[in-house]
Amino acid sequence: MEKPQVSVIIPVYQVENYLERAVDSVLGQTLESIEIILVDDGSEDLSGQICDMYAEKYPEKVKVIHKENDGLGMARNTGIEAASGEYIAFLDSDDTAEPQMYEEMYEKALSGNYDMVMCDVRIIYVDENRETVSETYPNEEIYLPDYIAKGNNITYSVNKLYKRKIWEENKYEKMLFEDIALIPVLVTKYTDIGYVKKAFYNYYRRSDTISTTVKGEMADIVTAFKKFFDTSSEKYKDEVFYCGAKQIYWNISGARSVFKCDFISLLKEYKTEFVLNPYIQKDAKIKKLLYFADTQVIPDNIICVSFNSEIREEYREMIKREFPLSNVIYAGKSFYGESELPESVKNALSLGKTRYAEEYFALKILYDCGGVVLFPEMRANINLKRLRLNEVFFGFEGRETLNTGCFGAVKGHYIIKALCDLYYKDSVYSKGHFPLSYRLRDFLLINFNLKLNGGNQLLKDTVRVYLPDVLSFDMKDGENCCKRFYENVPEGHEIISAEMLDFWSSRLMENWNLYKAERNRKKETVRKNEPDNRDKIYTGIRKDELISAVEDTAAAYENSTSWKITKPLRKIKNAFLQIKDRSVKV
Repeated sequence: MEKPQVSVIIPVYQVENYLERAVDSVLGQTLESIEIILVDDGSEDLSGQICDMYAEKYPEKVKVIHKENDGLGMARNTGIEAASGEYIAFLDSDDTAEPQMYEEMYEKALSGNYDMVMCDVRIIYVDENRETVSETYPNEEIYLPDYIAKGNNITYSVNKLYKRKIWEENKYEKMLFEDIALIPVLVTKYTDIGYVKKAFYNYYRRSDTISTTVKGEMADIVTAFKKFFDTSSEKYKDEVFYCGAKQIYWNISGARSVFKCDFISLLKEYKTEFVLNPYIQKDAKIKKLLYFADTQVIPDNIICVSFNSEIREEYREMIKREFPLSNVIYAGKSFYGESELPESVKNALSLGKTRYAEEYFALKILYDCGGVVLFPEMRANINLKRLRLNEVFFGFEGRETLNTGCFGAVKGHYIIKALCDLYYKDSVYSKGHFPLSYRLRDFLLINFNLKLNGGNQLLKDTVRVYLPDVLSFDMKDGENCCKRFYENVPEGHEIISAEMLDFWSSRLMENWNLYKAERNRKKETVRKNEPDNRDKIYTGIRKDELISAVEDTAAAYENSTSWKITKPLRKIKNAFLQIKDRSVKV
């Protein structure tokens, strides 16, 4: 085979249901001088076999490389090394290219000796059965400063055709958002860019893809933006930061809002560039980001204190999975010198009362560094990142008890200092080595009027205290931020007190009754306002639809983990009430 005009690199990983569609779309291209490189990135399904089938059937056009799983960017790098084409393109293995895509883009590249050629993207929302076209630029000729600032699809690898020399001088990094870290940087450095104003690339957006799910490793999106800002051409600095600001705004107000605090830290780091940016100053919507540049957030530190034993492997795996880029501070007895410790803490250590000392250490580190204290008996998930928007936070474990296995604060917060200072005072708490939960409860009662009702509270616009289902238990099937860890407890089950079961059951009933009251209020409104059209309510929802919605809600309550757990308790409670009623009648 002669040197192909275009090499199309398709990274492959666990896509047996979509791969043939993708490869066939390239085989069906009107450009004949084309090479397809399939990089099987350690797939465990039938994807590798499908790749081999195409290589056997089209040996003149298809190359296959099998490698260990190392991520999308590394797979593309492997494909680049094997490519022999004059130009290089990328296709994701669950997407497709229109038949004329590479021929028209190649001809455009030759016509102007362009370093890069772009096209528009058709986004197909598979779950919603709809599609839209993302136009790359309003005009057929690219004016680069305007495109960087106001154009679309700048971070996509797949809607572009690249001159080979670009990939002889650059490569992807091993990260999740490798496109954001590199592709817009290339746009600022290889500035001879052509544009074919047609939606040639078909991007199939599904709910189960990397781009639509949220997991811990996605925190490297902030690292990707830093690389974009730091390595782009200085010539387009204002355009680059405006482009980045628009994407940051989209991320923190959309599906990736869980990383809001990480983006706020990024805005603070580049505050000068954002505040003085002329494009941002003229854009009222994006200018709202500047507010966050002055917002205080809890640092991304995880503080774990343990004196008696090694940290359990389950805990370390949880940290690695949910908070891979967080700074983890593991503290033992030697973290502070003995001379720095209060006498009550020294005494507790001599008596073997390590939890008392551990809690003091946690408070002291929290005051010195800021972050989130997460003791080894706790298991958290990525939702915990959202709580860093507070100055200081705690959570209930029951109606009157506070959870001290997980809490957080900004560096140097006066409340954490006050709690630390209490360990130096000659009080019943220090003499009796009382747990932090007692000390904290009484401190908030006296100084902040804490209500011992297990409810969500914001005390004096400073201290956030959460419901038990946020930091102590998973009572709503995965919506918590943190919970206690117990061995040998089946997935989906919780170990909680009878008092807590009763408390949560009551809350569920209160919410259910509020829902029914609102439903009945709407029905009454319909009856009064629309006497001649009673099968509809004023929102336009039919009665049968409303009934279906009510049944779905009722089923959700009945099938939730907490509702199932509390069912025996409710039966016992109802039995006692019936006995009580009968005794009153007698």
